[in-house]
Amino acid sequence: MCMAKTYDIAVLGATAAGYAAAWKLASKGRKAIVINVPGPAAESALGDWVPKEFFQLRGLPKSFAKTLGAKAFRCVRFHNASLTRYVEHRFRTTAGYFLESGRLISALRELAISAGAATKSLDAAPAIRLDEDGVQLSGKTQTKARLLMIAHSLPGELIGQLKLPLRPAAQSSLVVAGIDIPLKSKDSGQSLAQALHVVELGEPSDLGMLFVIDDVIHLRVVSASVASGTRVAELSSLAGSLQAAGIIPSGLRLGKAKGSIWHPPAGAALDLETHVAKRCLLVGTAGGFAETISGQTLLPTVKSSILAADVACDALKGEDVQEYLMRYKTIWQEALADYLRPPSTSLRMLMPLLFVNQQILSRFTRAMLYGEPI
Repeated sequence: MCMAKTYDIAVLGATAAGYAAAWKLASKGRKAIVINVPGPAAESALGDWVPKEFFQLRGLPKSFAKTLGAKAFRCVRFHNASLTRYVEHRFRTTAGYFLESGRLISALRELAISAGAATKSLDAAPAIRLDEDGVQLSGKTQTKARLLMIAHSLPGELIGQLKLPLRPAAQSSLVVAGIDIPLKSKDSGQSLAQALHVVELGEPSDLGMLFVIDDVIHLRVVSASVASGTRVAELSSLAGSLQAAGIIPSGLRLGKAKGSIWHPPAGAALDLETHVAKRCLLVGTAGGFAETISGQTLLPTVKSSILAADVACDALKGEDVQEYLMRYKTIWQEALADYLRPPSTSLRMLMPLLFVNQQILSRFTRAMLYGEPI
């Protein structure tokens, strides 16, 4: 009988955060494996955007943005609900980048493998057993490791399984519906390029977003409403309104469009009492790392996993592993709490003010991109 190989760290979840953690661990000489398993749709599988800080994360190659074909933008433009007015905030330098989520994950996977990390795919999520001296993931195959990181799920699905406490505060949640639509020509999207467009919607808890990557236009509706079953209709209505207003071209290749619905755990990290179980750290969406205004996940999930990788490496050097792992809470809060914290004023109050108050416009824009307080 073949004995299961033992790794230093097993990373459950072939997400951007999962591969970033494995790359960081392997680059520090640790035996790491990323296990790809089915999970809830918590992140975009379509075009996405990141603040400029994403490509400044410690250790990422300096040419990483170029490798991904990421497109820089310097402007955030806000449109009112009737699409008759807009205001914009322009930055002197790059504010963020547009990129393809799939291409990012593939690039991080290549980094992890080139650093020495192993990978494995499973058809179903394995059973997790956390012991005093290690962890075991059991399914069709077994994986043993000294430590575990979970990067693919949602906090609510792991709390009971890992016996983690939850604060009394209700978890924040968002529903995002998005679609990537090829343009008939690159020229037809030039007027929209190099700007992130945000649209005020009729529902006070919702907002629309659009941007262009090469010859593909990306539309999305971000909603904090508890209502269900309306996201696709809202997205279709937004597309029609934008076309009628002449903001996006009427000539779209709808037959080749790709759509998706996902549920970023906005601000849920702040509700968790701890991100540490026995020999286990929650990172990425599993740790609730998602921004609360737009549902942006790439920056906070990847940053959380890189921070966790550093903590895990230190823990494996010490005698009291669990004591070292507990330091993760303080470290991620210092780095990410402000970015994840919701604004003190609701979108219903803020959005109309953007069109009459330049100071509010500037503060809201920087809050959405960089987590600065409003």
